Amino acid sequence: MLKLDPFVDEHGVVRVGGRLKHSDLTLGEKHPILIPGSHHFAKLIVLHYHKQIRHQGRHLTEGSIRSAGFWIIGLKRLVNTVISECVLCRRFRGNLMTQKMSDLPEERLKSCPPFTYVGVDCLGPWDIVTRRTRGGSVNSKRWAVLFSCMSSRAVHIEVIEEMSTSSFINALRRFVSLRGKVKEFFSDRGTNFVGAANELGIPAICVEDKTLKTFLNEKGTVWKFNTPIFVTYGRLVGTTHRHCSPHY
Repeated sequence: MLKLDPFVDEHGVVRVGGRLKHSDLTLGEKHPILIPGSHHFAKLIVLHYHKQIRHQGRHLTEGSIRSAGFWIIGLKRLVNTVISECVLCRRFRGNLMTQKMSDLPEERLKSCPPFTYVGVDCLGPWDIVTRRTRGGSVNSKRWAVLFSCMSSRAVHIEVIEEMSTSSFINALRRFVSLRGKVKEFFSDRGTNFVGAANELGIPAICVEDKTLKTFLNEKGTVWKFNTPIFVTYGRLVGTTHRHCSPHY
């Protein structure tokens, strides 16, 4: 208390001293009332102003008490104690519940060469600089096909000029020639891979096209789709999937 230079005012109240006597601030801001932190009245003050600021935390609670004209010894420790015992604060600041993840799928756990089991997805489009030719301007957009190994998590990316089955087959040929034979492909049931996109007039890669089926048959590869209305991350945590291969 001696460091706070306390004094007793004309009403017999102990206040904090200082060098702000001639300022235009209010009496409570210049010389706040000094209250021992171990007193029950100090805890009641902290509770009152903590509720008044709608449980917004320690710093705002301390500022509200100081602005009201009170100087509580050991205020920081007392505010921390009050907030830790506050039911609403514990509810607001509680840890979020996490979902228990399911078992990993077999493709993630098998000992196999890289890119034996591969997840596929498409990215884009990105606009590029248009180049003029005699027949007009070439396609000014590019897409990318992302191949991800299910066991090693390695990533291979191929750039394609258009969202069509022929461009996708070329990307598959380049991928297989570099990474080797793929046993199973996995993808979602987005419009990039199912035939419904063709009916809507959307540029897409149709896995059910005859040319792509023939290519997969020649390579002895199976294409599997995730369950409809299902995020791609589901394949990483393991779940049942709908089998959709060119051999059905």
